[in-house]
Amino acid sequence: MAPAHTDRHFDEQLERLTSSIGAMGDFAIAQFSDAVRALMDRDAELASRVVDQDRMIDALRRDLSASAALVIVKRQPLASDLDEVLADLRIVEDLERVGDLSKNIARRARSLSAGSFPQDVLTGFDGMSQRCVAQVRNAIEAFLHRNAGQARDVKMLDDSIDSEHHSLIEQIVALMGESRGDVADFVHLLFCVKNAERVADHAVNIAEAAHLKTTGKPIGPVTALS
Repeated sequence: MAPAHTDRHFDEQLERLTSSIGAMGDFAIAQFSDAVRALMDRDAELASRVVDQDRMIDALRRDLSASAALVIVKRQPLASDLDEVLADLRIVEDLERVGDLSKNIARRARSLSAGSFPQDVLTGFDGMSQRCVAQVRNAIEAFLHRNAGQARDVKMLDDSIDSEHHSLIEQIVALMGESRGDVADFVHLLFCVKNAERVADHAVNIAEAAHLKTTGKPIGPVTALS
C-alpha cells in the first residue's frame, strides 16, 4: 500500500475517488456482459436496456472527471500525487469507452434478423467475451488493490485475446462467403467481435495506469516468460 500523504483530507478525497471508480468499473463490466448476452440470446429488450443505461456511464465519467479536477485545483498536489490523480482520470475515460463499446454491441444485437449464427461461432465469441470481462475486472482490481503483478498479468494475456479475435474474424469472413442468408448479420457480428477486442485493449490501458500509479513506472514489455 502506498504511504499516506501528510494531508489527511487529500488522502480521503483520493480514497473516495478510488472507490467511485471501482463502482464505475463494476457497472461497465455489467453493461458489457449484458450486451454480449443480448446478442447471444437475441434479446432486444436487454439490448435496449444496455443502450439506455449508457447515459449513466457518461454521467459517472463527467462526475468523476469533475471530482478529480477539483482535487487538482484545490489541493495543487506535488508531481507524484498529481500522477495518481491523472492515472485515475485515464481509467475513468477508459471505462467510459467500455460503456460506449457495450452500447455499440447492444445496438447491433437489436438489428439482427430472426436467423441464427453457427453454434461454434457463438461459442467462440462468448468465450472471448468472457475473457475480456475477466481482463477488465482484473485491471480494476489491480487499480483498487495497487497490485502491480496483477496489472502485468492483464497486459501479458492481451496477446491471447488478440489471437482469438483474429481467428474469429477469419472464421466469420469465411462464413460470409459461403452464406446464402443475410450477410448483414455477419457484418454486425464482425463489428461486435472487434468491439469486444477493443474492450480488452481498454483493460490493458487501465492496467497500465494502475501499474504506473502503484510503482511510478510504466509496465514495459511483458511476455509469458517474464
